[in-house]
Amino acid sequence: MPTEEFAKAAILRCGCFQGDRLCAGAGTKSLKGLKKILFTLPTRMVFEVKILDCTDDRLDIDFHYCPLVAAWQSQGAGDEQIARLCDIAMQGDRGIAKSFGCTLEPGETIANGHDKCEIRFKRLS
Repeated sequence: MPTEEFAKAAILRCGCFQGDRLCAGAGTKSLKGLKKILFTLPTRMVFEVKILDCTDDRLDIDFHYCPLVAAWQSQGAGDEQIARLCDIAMQGDRGIAKSFGCTLEPGETIANGHDKCEIRFKRLS
């Protein structure tokens, strides 16, 4: 199995594991529960999070800072490599979404040169 494919699969499994723990801690699969348990004040401060909308079935957030992108840049990674690394890292978020019965739909990303990451959790029908 190629390294990138292996990394994506491993990080997705890790995200599912974390998501299952978050669901148990929240006591619900509601995205309101995910917001409450995952997007605490320290998390919102580190990632400079703006919560745009939150219902049981949808959570729209924007991150205005990504410590991973900053670290990769400081290590000399180029734009294309950072975009690939970001896609791999977001498998963890996709795993969390899966545990909550949702999909993760990223829009603009810092890794692709935008000033924010648009993260949208949506309940599967």
